[in-house]
Amino acid sequence: MCGRYVLIDGKIIFAVSAQLQTWRNEGKDFSLIPRYDARPTALMPVVAQRDNSYQVQMMRWGLVPHWSKDGRTEFSTFNAKAETLHSSKLYAPYFKSARCLVPADGFFEWKKYTVEAIVRGKAKLVEQKQKMFIRMKDHSPFMMAGLFSIWKNVEGEEFPTYTIITTSSNELLSEIHDRMPVILDAKNYEPWLNRGMNDIDFLKTLLVPYPAQKMTVFAVTNSSEESPEMIEKIEFEVPAAPGLMKATKPITSPKKKR
Repeated sequence: MCGRYVLIDGKIIFAVSAQLQTWRNEGKDFSLIPRYDARPTALMPVVAQRDNSYQVQMMRWGLVPHWSKDGRTEFSTFNAKAETLHSSKLYAPYFKSARCLVPADGFFEWKKYTVEAIVRGKAKLVEQKQKMFIRMKDHSPFMMAGLFSIWKNVEGEEFPTYTIITTSSNELLSEIHDRMPVILDAKNYEPWLNRGMNDIDFLKTLLVPYPAQKMTVFAVTNSSEESPEMIEKIEFEVPAAPGLMKATKPITSPKKKR
């Protein structure tokens, strides 16, 4: 999955086309970045084709379908599975004609591991999580594949939203999570953005794991305070597997309080 990501300066946006380079030369900029911990519902820059030209728009993360009555969804829409886009009642129309690019410098996932701990006087296995940062080895920014929707209220005001497409993890990330965002090569930016491109079979071939050898992953602080320190490498090793314990009953996750 992709539940949090980083965008530092957005330079990659302007490399998509000459149109966007002109947009940059006009002195326009993003006042809401850098973002070191963008989360669902955040307002972030997205590249899309609108009115026959490539544009950069601030969109809210979490797709709201254009047919929504109140501008809301009753389920999570910040990620969309690549394998089911073409058959999804929600995403298929956007996959066909409303695709976008989501710029990023990296994204976060949490590595789960188990440790032995004494809980109320008894030894138990406790699950822990370590925050990991994934980026390109050369620190270059990249574009994630997304879909966008324009919801309008009764006054006709537009509220653009987007989702990030995920696929199965590559070899580097498979030990952390079974999903990762779809990252596109630069040669595929134009066909992906082109709303006239409706060759679904071709588009599906783009939704594959990005090459592991071009990426790196390392542990970072678990702090939730948004700052550049959030993407600085820290020393971390997964503890050795816990030894056998005397407890014979299976350990279950504690029930959440209602």
